[in-house]
Amino acid sequence: MKIRHFLPRKFLFKKKTFYRYVFSYLLVFLLPFSIVSIIWYKTSTDSINNQIDLSAQNHLLQVKSIMSANLRQLDYLTDQISNNPLLSEKMFEHPYYSLEASKELLRNKVNSNIIEELYVYYYNQPEKVYSSNGLLDLPTFIQRRYGTFDFDEAALKQSLNTKAPLIERVPAGKKSGVGLMTYIVPLSATDGLPSGVVMYTMRMSDIQNFLDKSVDRETGNVFMVDSENRLLVASHDDEIPAFMNQPSEVEKLYQQHFRKTKEGTLLVNTSEDQDFGIRYIALTNTEVALSEVRTIHYRLMALVLSILALGLAIVFFIGRRQYKPIHELEKLMEKQLGGVREAEELDDFVRMEQHVTSFLKQNKELHQEIRRQTPHAREQVLRKLLMGRFKDEKEVQLLLDSVEIQLYKERYFVMLIDTKMITTETSIQNQEFLMSFLGEISGNGYRAYGSELLSNQAIALLVSLDGSVGLTMIVREIVAGIVLENTVAPTIGVGSVVDALVTINRSYIEGLAALEYQAVSDKPNQILFFNEIKNEKKNSVVSYPADEQLKLSQSLQQGDFEIASETIGLMVRKGMQEQRTIAGMKLYSYYLLNSVVKVGAEVIGDAFFQEAEKAVEFRNLIELQNELIKMSEKICLAVQRNPKNQESKLQKDIFVYLDANYASHEFSLESVAEEFDVSISYLSRFIKKESGMTFSKYVQEKRLAKIKKELRETDQPIKEIILNAGYYDVSNYTRKFKQIVGMTPGQYRNKNR
Repeated sequence: MKIRHFLPRKFLFKKKTFYRYVFSYLLVFLLPFSIVSIIWYKTSTDSINNQIDLSAQNHLLQVKSIMSANLRQLDYLTDQISNNPLLSEKMFEHPYYSLEASKELLRNKVNSNIIEELYVYYYNQPEKVYSSNGLLDLPTFIQRRYGTFDFDEAALKQSLNTKAPLIERVPAGKKSGVGLMTYIVPLSATDGLPSGVVMYTMRMSDIQNFLDKSVDRETGNVFMVDSENRLLVASHDDEIPAFMNQPSEVEKLYQQHFRKTKEGTLLVNTSEDQDFGIRYIALTNTEVALSEVRTIHYRLMALVLSILALGLAIVFFIGRRQYKPIHELEKLMEKQLGGVREAEELDDFVRMEQHVTSFLKQNKELHQEIRRQTPHAREQVLRKLLMGRFKDEKEVQLLLDSVEIQLYKERYFVMLIDTKMITTETSIQNQEFLMSFLGEISGNGYRAYGSELLSNQAIALLVSLDGSVGLTMIVREIVAGIVLENTVAPTIGVGSVVDALVTINRSYIEGLAALEYQAVSDKPNQILFFNEIKNEKKNSVVSYPADEQLKLSQSLQQGDFEIASETIGLMVRKGMQEQRTIAGMKLYSYYLLNSVVKVGAEVIGDAFFQEAEKAVEFRNLIELQNELIKMSEKICLAVQRNPKNQESKLQKDIFVYLDANYASHEFSLESVAEEFDVSISYLSRFIKKESGMTFSKYVQEKRLAKIKKELRETDQPIKEIILNAGYYDVSNYTRKFKQIVGMTPGQYRNKNR
């Protein structure tokens, strides 16, 4: 009886668990699917509406740009006519030269592809107009030349006597289905007052030809109206709304974004060209524009519903298949609770357990690898900090936290420990121990982190203070620890205390200067504070600032132009204050010059002595200061161009890689970061700092220069040149090239041959 009662309960439990498992799959599938579908439908609809609006705006701007360019060309043509001696009023009246004037008008006419004819009219000859075909009187002009148009003679005379540019529409007559548009521009005389006008006639069909190319005829129309809202021209004459011929209704369009009509809802976009007094209006029938899109939407919705039905079937099928390992897990739980099961029933779970165990093992190894790499990352951060590469306190703190460096936030200074002292008296093991000992130390009132300087054979120790203990006591405590562990007291240079981490490079340079001072003095193997150098007794009559000279030397060797120029200014001021004789001033000046030249010769070479020869001609310390700053700038640039450490070499290699691969189609910020194993954010900031441009702007400029060069120097097809420069979309880049350069690639090639 117990067995009969047990089996149904177990069976019911399994069935309930199975449906709960399948229901969870359905919930996980249906909820995101429904949300994504709704968001997709809403987003796609809004996106299409925005695209229609944006497309209409682009069409409008394109029409405005084309028309404005043509009218500006006519203004330029008018200026040429005004300044052309062959087209003066006297030349038109002359019996012989009038023929030459007509030919000259014909030559000017062909310069524009929009005008049908141009006419010159002078105010003092109210019944005459001159054209490329000769002299015409106004009645002949109206009756014969333009007899098929509704020209009113009185209105025409009034328009021709205008003193300002004027655009008008001339309706077509009964015999002609196409109207005219006239553009009247005053002619400037020598006294600055207009003496007449040039009237350009343009056929509506010609204007519509280039306007119609910029719009979709089926969904929209673009209209040009004058400053009084009178219709000038439409991109096409199909179904022009009646309200476009009513200025009051046209005015209302500027306050509307949609206009409902019998044909449907019209999207309204407007723009104004104040230079020519022309307004542009684009009307787009949204219902026609969206008709095909709605059809696609309905089909996509049917597809979505089909996918939903298929997904439900797949979920049920997967639920049944995936229930088996869950059931095995349930059996394992029963076993752990005391149930008896056969060993082979645990195979699936054992594999799962093995996978989990393997994952945990890999995760542990990953954490161990991160801990192994942390000291290397810490070295890089400390070196950059000491070299003055960081200028943002927040960025510095973020980097220090990432490499597990915890500093007090009161004051900071740098100690330079010379490792060259460790020779035969100490073993290589002791030297390595010294590095590990100084890697991270702390004591009463301080925390310090060390970084090995391979180029200087020294260890830089960044020390932070909490303000409770003095500088000297902390330095002596650290040295005592070194002696206790290493048995030898090394030579140590100590920089001055600074209040901010972003200025720690000053203390670093001063520590290097103190270390160098001990190397050339007769007091080795001691602790020397940079501030104590200035207190050394001077035996000579001329007082030389040895502390500042060493600081200048170290700042130049490190390529820090800011500190170098600041130190030069300080040394010049000291010389002007302390040197009382001309001879002393001269000696002091040559001392300054020699300090810079010595480093310059080491960094640049013998060629630097030519710079020194130019500086020798100084007349006073101020002139010498200017020359020294120029020389220092060249030295610092040379140091930056000729890297002494791996980090600087890496930075140089990055730009070499950029210049070699910018034309690749797969070129990206991510690919460069992956190539050099640096973070994308660091690489982006580095390129911006070194080049003054963002990564995308830098690549764009390199590609543009390459395209320009090949357009000038080769006969390759333009499409091939753009593709070889790294761009896939040739037509899109052609438009972008015109925006940047002001002309198309073809025009650029013809102009710069």
